[in-house]
Parts: sequence; C-alpha cells; structure tokens
Amino acid sequence: MKPLQKVTIYDLAKELNTSASTVSRALQNHPRISEKMKKAVSELAEKMNYHPDPVAHHLRTGKGSVIGVIVPRIDRHFFCFGHRRNRECRSCCRL
Repeated sequence: MKPLQKVTIYDLAKELNTSASTVSRALQNHPRISEKMKKAVSELAEKMNYHPDPVAHHLRTGKGSVIGVIVPRIDRHFFCFGHRRNRECRSCCRL
C-alpha cells in the first residue's frame, strides 16, 4: 500500500482473508465474532494504523456533530465573540 493511502476495513479483510462485514463486527465487539478473530483484527488494525473514518460513520448513522453558523460579517465583534478558538476570528477581532 502507498504510505499516504488510508487503510480501510476492506484492506484489513483482504489481509485476514475474511469479509469486510466480519472485520466491521469484530471492531465493534459483536458477540457472534470469536475472540480469536477479534484479537486478530485488533492487532492487524493497530499494525496497519487503521482509524475509522468519522465522515463515513456520520453518513451511515445519519447523525453528525457539525454545526453550521451563518453570520453577516465575522469581522464584527458581536459575531466574533462566540468563536474565540477560530484563528481568523482572533486576528480580525483582536481577541
């Protein structure tokens, strides 16, 4: 695999010669998956530096954790006050 390519459950499944659904269930600690398979998946996931994709999770579940904020002008102190962590806001509002 290329070094910058993200590892997926399909990559893990191919390495373990099993299905992607088995890998998914093992990662979610499903009771029907054997402890041996869970351990193998877990070890390979760590070895291959697998991390679940949060965007895919949000699409699958229909639940996300992103809130959009629309304001007329972010450079006004009133609108900028609630966004102190934003670097652009700190520079334009002098926070």
